[in-house]
Amino acid sequence: MSEQENTVRRGPLGWLGRHNPLHWVKRHKKLTIFLVIVLLIIAFVVNFLGRTAAASAALTYQFVRTTTLQKTSLTDSVSVNGTVASGSTASVTASDSVKTYKVTAVNVAVGDTVHKGDVIATLDTSKVEEQLATAQQNYSDSLEEAQTSYDQSVEDQTTNLAQLQEDLDKAQQDYDTLGLTDYYSSMENSAGATGTNRELVEYYYGLYAEEIAGLENTIANLQVQLTQAQNDGNADRQQDVQGQLTDYQNKLNIAKGQCSIPELGLQGFDTISQYYNQIEQYREALDKAQQAYDNAVTSNSRAVDNAETKLEQASRTSDTVTDLESTLEDCTLTATMDGTITELNATVGSVCSGTVATIQDVNNLTVEVTIPASSVGKLSTGMQCNITSDATGDTVVPGTLTRIDPVANEEGNFGATVTVSGSDTGLLIGISAQVEIIVNEKDNVFTVPRDAVGTHEDGSTYVLRKTGGEGVNMTFEEVTVTTGDTNDYYVEISGDDLTEGDVIRSSADLTQGIETTDNTADPMQELMGGAQGGAAPAAPAEGGGPGGGNMGGGPDGGAPGGM
Repeated sequence: MSEQENTVRRGPLGWLGRHNPLHWVKRHKKLTIFLVIVLLIIAFVVNFLGRTAAASAALTYQFVRTTTLQKTSLTDSVSVNGTVASGSTASVTASDSVKTYKVTAVNVAVGDTVHKGDVIATLDTSKVEEQLATAQQNYSDSLEEAQTSYDQSVEDQTTNLAQLQEDLDKAQQDYDTLGLTDYYSSMENSAGATGTNRELVEYYYGLYAEEIAGLENTIANLQVQLTQAQNDGNADRQQDVQGQLTDYQNKLNIAKGQCSIPELGLQGFDTISQYYNQIEQYREALDKAQQAYDNAVTSNSRAVDNAETKLEQASRTSDTVTDLESTLEDCTLTATMDGTITELNATVGSVCSGTVATIQDVNNLTVEVTIPASSVGKLSTGMQCNITSDATGDTVVPGTLTRIDPVANEEGNFGATVTVSGSDTGLLIGISAQVEIIVNEKDNVFTVPRDAVGTHEDGSTYVLRKTGGEGVNMTFEEVTVTTGDTNDYYVEISGDDLTEGDVIRSSADLTQGIETTDNTADPMQELMGGAQGGAAPAAPAEGGGPGGGNMGGGPDGGAPGGM
């Protein structure tokens, strides 16, 4: 057995007799500190519980807030601040082309009412008028030159085509008449042939050409046979062939003689054949005349078209003239909308470098507001609004929420526009205004402060209705209710047992309205640093609701009855 085990078995007296306690504390410093802390906590808890119990016994009701039921309206709304602005604003500015021109006249002053098109100010136009006169003269000269060129082209085309048409007509006549003075555009001779001179020649030539060619061919063969017979010295053969040759020559002469056109003065096949051969020459001459005419039509038309294009181009107002005319118009600065002049930056002799005038519609106002992200979700355009301001005093101006930005700003809020209803509202552009946006409004309902409704573990809700007593001695009974719409402060309640005039406790929490009655500090506050005891959290503002209220009084009294 070790020495320590032996010491323990002999008990603490034996151990103390052999060891100094201070020596043990030094050796077990951490354990000693832990034991001290545990002992202090135990002592504190015992003391606290004792003092709390004593203090609780001394709690008394100092006041009890109530609200009297009556039919009223429950409004859920969002209140925001904003700035009054014009619903329509326009700026009168000078264009870049006239920003160096000096002002020669100012026709309005701040506060004046203007209509769209009214002259606000005029600028010096002398320089631009000189430039415009020069540009217009150049335009006129160019137009006159183009017109002359076009007229000449049309005249040349008419002259050239007339001459070529005459040549073409002559070639066509020569082709049809074969150059004969007797011309028949249509005729019928004794043989029944009809047509022009050329057609008659072609007809008769074709009628006899084959027969005459056959006779001439036979005659040529007979001449060959005759020559052969002469060479052979065959007199009989020579005589026979000569007889045939003479006979065919007579037939040929008769055929050629019959191929005549007396109406044209053409006698014999040989004459007709001569004119027939000329037909191709006249046809070639006609083709050349037609080609010359067609070429002239094309070239002259192209020349006329080019001249016409240049005339059309010259007829258009030049860019220079257009720009100068626009600049001249810009020298007259006019109102772009109906409204009131709220800002004017123009003086005679100065130049216009920015906004010359600001026009605002003072009868068409808006309030530009900012909505917190926590409230924007339950708002939508079209909701009715109540607007107040220092300028309107107690007067409430109606309005409508007409715009909500779809994207939050850098602060996480949403810009919105409230359009003011009506005119002559007393609101002034630029002043601050308060806007109540009505989310929901229900009429003819019972309402109580939100704290007046209690909830059981099963989820049912109730209120405490006064049954008797006054001040802190009032007694209450529990009445089951159904809750409806709510806002930040009040809740709608309904129930078969509720009657207008019922007095309802403004807080269903019975600890509301209790405070300590002696001068001893609250134990918990003393423990947390010696803070002075005070009233327990109060219910909503005195009266507790639209129906007014009662505040209990007196330093003594018991807990509410009827519970």
